[in-house]
Amino acid sequence: MKNEILILRTGEPPRPVRERYGSYDQAVINALGGKGTFSVVDARKESLPQPDYGGIIITGSAASAYDADPWIKQSGDFLRRAADRGIAIYGICFGHQLLAQAFGGRVEKCPRGWELGTASISLRRAALDDPLFTGLPQEFPAQQSHGDVVVALPAGATQLAGNVHWPIQAFRLGDRIWGTQFHPEFTLGIMAGLVDGLTTSLPAEVFPALSAHQPVREQIHASLRDTPQARNCLRNFVRCALAS
Repeated sequence: MKNEILILRTGEPPRPVRERYGSYDQAVINALGGKGTFSVVDARKESLPQPDYGGIIITGSAASAYDADPWIKQSGDFLRRAADRGIAIYGICFGHQLLAQAFGGRVEKCPRGWELGTASISLRRAALDDPLFTGLPQEFPAQQSHGDVVVALPAGATQLAGNVHWPIQAFRLGDRIWGTQFHPEFTLGIMAGLVDGLTTSLPAEVFPALSAHQPVREQIHASLRDTPQARNCLRNFVRCALAS
């Protein structure tokens, strides 16, 4: 299975988004153009396999990495075993947070509230020659949907990107583990659907950076745009994972 990528499903989009666009793991496969061999395991419901893959991608989730659900601890144990075998790992949003926590970092609710919609990402100097960001400019737009953040990185991790909302938007641990707070797999349609759902279920107070004089949904929709550059992170990861 060394030429196979395992997608660890840790959550699902809201039903209207799922019915129209599919699951988070399908979004990852679509972003990669459907090219490659993939296995999908739902970490919440299925037994985790032996970590014997070319690479592992961890999806987003509505869960929090610090929740006490047994599957979260089991997933962290699984990822540490995979890392011990030298398997390349890429965590997205919740996956980014789960990786940080599994290797000794800390995740908390963001003191600046939710980040939702299209946001600008700024690469740090350490990212300019990092293979995950090959071909990306120093600043690029990416889709965001999170209320938690990594507040402390694991020992030895390198911070790769940040933005005005939160400084830890991407990191690398060693040379085979990456996490990004942003979603490279989200299309404009997925993002718009999430905005519709989340601005209905969440109070306006969780978006303190937005104006109180205009509906939150309108403000976020006005800033949405497609983010094709961010999708290169997925392609770059798969290339790195399967190259060795």
